[in-house]
Amino acid sequence: MPSTVDFPLAAKRHWRDAILLEANGRMGNAGQLYGFSAECGVKALLVALGYPTEPDGSPANEPPAGTPKVRLHINQLVSKMGDIRGEIERRDGAKYTAMIPNITKFSNWSTEHRYWVDTAIPNSLPAWKLAAEEVMRMLDEVFLDGVLK
Repeated sequence: MPSTVDFPLAAKRHWRDAILLEANGRMGNAGQLYGFSAECGVKALLVALGYPTEPDGSPANEPPAGTPKVRLHINQLVSKMGDIRGEIERRDGAKYTAMIPNITKFSNWSTEHRYWVDTAIPNSLPAWKLAAEEVMRMLDEVFLDGVLK
């Protein structure tokens, strides 16, 4: 099966759509897409650094022993960020983890927000946007460095 997953492309697409939604007052969905853009960006970095994948290009369902599972949403990824940061740094990506200091701002983000009334969604859009923006800049650097092609 050819690879159908393209994390860098998905990250940029979600980022652009989040910007459009926010500009049009659609904060709940903008927040969802800022989270998905950051999630895809972190996974893009991991895959580019050699994290094991499934045939479709997604992170391995069952990674080797000692390798953190990253087939998770952004809030779950940040809850395991110590292990994930260690995995990235073990794969010579310390430069990139240093570029996303606010990634933990997604700790209160949830896919469940898609069901909630707008007034119940955490008022964290500025923090989520900041963290996602850092991930987008990090991805640009990963491309410039030739780690992603």
